[in-house]
Amino acid sequence: MNPYLLNTLELGPVVVRRILDQVPISRLDEALVAGRFTVREVIAHLADWEPIMRGRILSAATTPGVTIEVFDEGEMAIKNGYAASNPWDQIELFHRERHATAAFVRSLDAEDWQQIAHHPERGPLSAEDLTNLLLGHDLYHIEQLSAYLPEKRP
Repeated sequence: MNPYLLNTLELGPVVVRRILDQVPISRLDEALVAGRFTVREVIAHLADWEPIMRGRILSAATTPGVTIEVFDEGEMAIKNGYAASNPWDQIELFHRERHATAAFVRSLDAEDWQQIAHHPERGPLSAEDLTNLLLGHDLYHIEQLSAYLPEKRP
């Protein structure tokens, strides 16, 4: 297993929290791009999605060949009330859930990492692939959230 992957896994919630602390409260519900989540919704989404991703990694590692369930993120946002969520509560939940994910992936052995699950839209993915996707998901939303930061000029 790549040590960089394990060492960076818990950084997503740390960076998201730093960004949240810098975003003006007046911008939490602003959508910069139509159809994309607001800051409040992104953070709720990350907290909500974490156990799903951990479950996918678990399924790949322990039930090779399993088909991964696909979810509609927009429907989840409505059903789970992202727009009315408290982002500070959600970032804490995201942090706790990621800690659980990190502990779980650290428990996997070399064989577990290579076990494959099938995603109906993305095809075969190993437990390691799914863990890397988690980091990519973080980075995607970190970039999105960074657009809300106040500009600072020297």
